[in-house]
Parts: sequence; C-alpha cells; structure tokens
Amino acid sequence: MRNKLGLGAAVLVMVAGIVAAPLPATADPGDDSGLGAEIDRQLRADGPWFTPDEQAVIAEACGYAPGEWDGFELNMNNDTLICTNGRRADSPEVRRVLRAAAPRIEARVERVMASAEVQGRIARIAERATAAAMRAVELGMADFDPELDIDLDLDPEDD
Repeated sequence: MRNKLGLGAAVLVMVAGIVAAPLPATADPGDDSGLGAEIDRQLRADGPWFTPDEQAVIAEACGYAPGEWDGFELNMNNDTLICTNGRRADSPEVRRVLRAAAPRIEARVERVMASAEVQGRIARIAERATAAAMRAVELGMADFDPELDIDLDLDPEDD
C-alpha cells in the first residue's frame, strides 16, 4: 500500500528508528559514539515537529491531556497515526496536519543528518566497524598455512 502522506511520514518513522537503533554489531559496544543522542539533540533543538495549532489537533485526536505530548514522539502504521497511548488517529484533519508538517520535518531531518557532528560520528562508527572487521579477518588468517598448495590462478592460460 502506497503511503499517501508522502516522504515526510516515512521520514518520521525512519528518524525514530535511527535515534532508537543500537550501534552496529561490529562497533565496540564499550565505545559510546553518542550518535543517537546527537541526532535527538539536534532534531529537538528547533522545537516540536508541529506548530502549536497542529499539536493541538494531534493532542485532541490522541486524547492527550494538556502538556502530555511533547510534539515529537510519533508513530505511523500505514497511513494511521498511532498515539503514544495506543489510540489510532486517522481523521482527515490529522492527515492534513501530517501532510502540512512533512516538508518541515523532512528538511530538518536532512539538515541534521548532513551536519558535521552527525557525519563525524557516523564516520567514527564506520572506522571502528572497519577496524573490527579487519581484526576478525586477520584472526581468521592466523590459521592460514601458506605452505599449502592453493591454486588461486584465475587465468589458467598463463601456466
């Protein structure tokens, strides 16, 4: 089923996954890069995803008490907003609010993900993961015996 809300709703789901995702399995788990925290900090730095009027529509649809919802925590399933209390909000008004907010959310996510801080943390995670993978290869090669007759010649005509 095609997402009628467009890329913005998909970005919301993606961001939630990124911020909550653990570090790659090959990264040193004892070395907290702070990637998720940095992304979360930057995403929240400009305030809620929604204008006050938009927040009011979502809060009412979800049945939130005043001040209960921070304007960030959001989950979508297909084209339905799933409130943090489990209520499903799928009215035309909620869909209008989500469509209106999508370009702002998408622009903020793109800006944060392209920031030097986030890119630097991603690069450090990648470097650690590469180093860990290379160590694993080197350990695997420790059992390699170069005296064995292994023919790796891919061009038999040169023999």
